Amino acid sequence: NGYFRVHYDLTGVNALGYDLNLLLQAIDSTYRFEINFLGYPSPPSDGTEGGDDKYDIYIQNIPGFYGFTQRENKVNPTNWTSYLVIDNDFPSGSYYTQGINAARVTVAHEFHHAIQMGNYAPINPSEPFRVSDIYFHELTSTSFEEFVFDDVNDYYAYMPSYFNHPEFPMPNQSGYSMAIWNIYLQMNFNFDIIKRQWELMSSKRALESIALSLNEISSNLGNELNKFGIWTYFTNSKAIQDRYFEEADNYPSITPTAIVSFTPPLKIYDMTVGPVAN
Repeated sequence: NGYFRVHYDLTGVNALGYDLNLLLQAIDSTYRFEINFLGYPSPPSDGTEGGDDKYDIYIQNIPGFYGFTQRENKVNPTNWTSYLVIDNDFPSGSYYTQGINAARVTVAHEFHHAIQMGNYAPINPSEPFRVSDIYFHELTSTSFEEFVFDDVNDYYAYMPSYFNHPEFPMPNQSGYSMAIWNIYLQMNFNFDIIKRQWELMSSKRALESIALSLNEISSNLGNELNKFGIWTYFTNSKAIQDRYFEEADNYPSITPTAIVSFTPPLKIYDMTVGPVAN
């Protein structure tokens, strides 16, 4: 649709390894969903960087990496222009998802990073990882892989990290593994709540933005974390049809954080909790 310029090679180490037309369709689909349908602002123009004012995407051989969003120039004290780089072939053996499907979710993921750093709160490289909001950037972008391309499910690869350690605070999770938190919010409150959190992120930290967005709709973070803990319990062999997550039977089983024992004749119950806020 004329918004992007895709830079690619036909031969050599960076040669495109999947169908170009399918890639272009995926890029346009991502733009239509994230910008036109959900109403996020476009990433700011980079002027004539890359040859013109279109948003640039570079296809390169970057083994082991799906892609990345590169900052270019500041447009104000906190926001940046950017461009995307995605792998040229996503071969089997190196990626959970291969070929064009891997390219699809990478575009959906990285383009939301471009929206984030161009219009909202950028990742602050001077902050230590454990106390920064990087997890929230990755949580959001990974969930957009599922929102834009529901059938691909590359995010399954990251889920064991959370399901094995649900007791870790949100900032101590990688973010990739907690895409289901946004999926939970979307299923219960629709997409607007996620966009509202990013609007608040312009002046707030991530946890405060999440909490305030829930307060605005007469809920609160504590209640939703408790409900989320229930949703993540009913996965895999415990999944209940038409309840909780739509793809719950494909998710891992949660590792209980505590076992509460009662003297006979009472039974033993598994008690699973969601992540704590801090």
